[in-house]
Amino acid sequence: MSPAQLSVLVKHQEHCNIDSFPLRFGFSLKEDTECVLLLESKAKTDSKYKGRKVYEGTLIHPESDNYFPGTFVVAENNHRNVLVTAWRNDIDTEYYLSKVMQSLRESGVLTTGDLLAFHPRYKNNELTTHADLVLALSQNKSASQVRLIEQRAEAAVVETKARIEELEQQNQHLEMQVSTLKQQSELKDLLHEVRLTQATTSNGASSQDGKGSFWKGVSIALAIGVVAVGGIVAYQFMNEPVPSSNTTMLSEPPAGAITPDSALRFVDTHATVCGKVVQITDFAKGNYLNFDRMFPQTEFSVVIWKSDANHVAQDESLYTTYSNQNVCVTGEVSSYNGRAQIIVKNPHQLAVY
Repeated sequence: MSPAQLSVLVKHQEHCNIDSFPLRFGFSLKEDTECVLLLESKAKTDSKYKGRKVYEGTLIHPESDNYFPGTFVVAENNHRNVLVTAWRNDIDTEYYLSKVMQSLRESGVLTTGDLLAFHPRYKNNELTTHADLVLALSQNKSASQVRLIEQRAEAAVVETKARIEELEQQNQHLEMQVSTLKQQSELKDLLHEVRLTQATTSNGASSQDGKGSFWKGVSIALAIGVVAVGGIVAYQFMNEPVPSSNTTMLSEPPAGAITPDSALRFVDTHATVCGKVVQITDFAKGNYLNFDRMFPQTEFSVVIWKSDANHVAQDESLYTTYSNQNVCVTGEVSSYNGRAQIIVKNPHQLAVY
């Protein structure tokens, strides 16, 4: 069976044709062109932008009929499928590379000609990251030009990283909402069972017996609820995390420590924040330790990037050592989306009291 096909429009003055195609596929189209994608997978939702779909497939060059396998991001625009970007390698690496390429081109320090010249190195896996691109572009440039390239690239990386973190926080919020809705649904099911008990007894017995059976049903439902809650509490008690022998212990918060709800006033300063870790969540790039309140109500979080995991602990599961513990964290206070945070890169930044 032949693969499904999708007709896509490549706009010759936009990112895909000016940046992605030259570097990753070695060509650039001279005008807006309809191309054919041979699809190897069903569409996936682009986690970074709404309204975009991601396909694994092969692009057929409209003139040479050459085949270019890769990953393709498509957006619907005026009832037409427009190709936004395309890549060949790891999605996160390529995403940063795309943003840096676009920023450098818009600032005038990178041209489509440069990217076409870099294509053989990309194809041979010699130029696959934004750092590789900056290094290649910096060759034979003046010191001021190199500084401009590095500044533009760094700004693009920071912006992209912030965008990814924001979306991961949104996904975390949505997951919590789904969990809450599931609990509400289970409660509705329980109440429905009680009502069925009432209806059954009303139809098959006297009014007095029906009332008795109804309240019996309520009692059973409540008993089940109490047992369930009790079981959860008992389980949590038995599995209460215990600080490891390597954990720094304090008898009390140090003098001068600040509270999580006041941390936002200390942005850009070195401080110690003390409070209770009530929630630990994973996201694609690492872990959040939320203090005093669960997301999204929390006003302060500890951030531990996966790239720093080996510096903080041998095993990321050790982060649960801090769950439901009173913890002090020391470091540079920064802010993200209106919340204060400290990025932890060293286990000595954390202490339990």
